[in-house]
Amino acid sequence: MNTAETHAAQVFLAHHDFVKGVALKYAPWPGLMEDITQQVFLEFMAKESKWDLSSDARPLLATMTRHIAMRLWRERTRQQPDVVQKLADHIRLLAEERETPPRYEDEVRVLRTCLQKLPQKSRELVELYYYDDVGTPQIAEQIQMKADTVCRALSRVREKLRECIEQNLNQGGHAHA
Repeated sequence: MNTAETHAAQVFLAHHDFVKGVALKYAPWPGLMEDITQQVFLEFMAKESKWDLSSDARPLLATMTRHIAMRLWRERTRQQPDVVQKLADHIRLLAEERETPPRYEDEVRVLRTCLQKLPQKSRELVELYYYDDVGTPQIAEQIQMKADTVCRALSRVREKLRECIEQNLNQGGHAHA
């Protein structure tokens, strides 16, 4: 790796959490955030000689992440169009929100704090569904519940997290239960 490549890798690593936050926002389903982040890194490094790394790289990385997420999303929707059509509409709406200034770093930090404040069972659901990429039928079987009960529980957890994040960001970004 030459000096320019090393510098580009260091710039990316310095913004890794930011890229993950953007990827999380645009990831169409659990487990895709890491794929998006890795693809951003590969494409960033492949074109490292084209970037002005003396300026803030976040706008460039945010745009790259959004485009890669949408590309991966299109690939997935071609593979399973009936299952993901509603999510495709959701991701398109998110892509149209790009005028809003990014607050991903704050949101990710507050999200981590809000996750810690959830009851243990809710954290387990989040971990299984979002981090381990386990589907609701498998979760239901594992914890001996009905799949629709797991779906409703995940929906309630997402709503609690959304409220917690909004409340904390509106109070200056400090996590308060």
